[in-house]
Amino acid sequence: MLQNAQRQARPVQSNPTQPKERPLPRQTVHLSPVSWRREVGHMIVAIIVMMAFGVGSVWLSNRATMYNEISQQKATELDHLRNKNNDAKEQISNLTSQGRLNEIAEKSGMKLNNQNIKNVK
Repeated sequence: MLQNAQRQARPVQSNPTQPKERPLPRQTVHLSPVSWRREVGHMIVAIIVMMAFGVGSVWLSNRATMYNEISQQKATELDHLRNKNNDAKEQISNLTSQGRLNEIAEKSGMKLNNQNIKNVK
């Protein structure tokens, strides 16, 4: 026992001829994969996709509302132009009526001679 105590108490002297001890390479510790890691990733992707669809639907709704307003404005303009055209057609039919044409012909010194009129179909 005494010898063992002396061996332990003796300082270890390094011998320059002996190579130095190399440190052991680090051992990597492989952790077991967490079972919920994949599900969390899927949940995050699902949330991002749902947010993208939400933003897209709001954007499309706003665009649809804008185009509906433009369409209503164009429909109003079209109705206004149709009314204008109908008024113009009415004026044309009033100005080209047979009675008015006869009045203008009499003012100009023309006579209506029924024998000179032919109906062409």
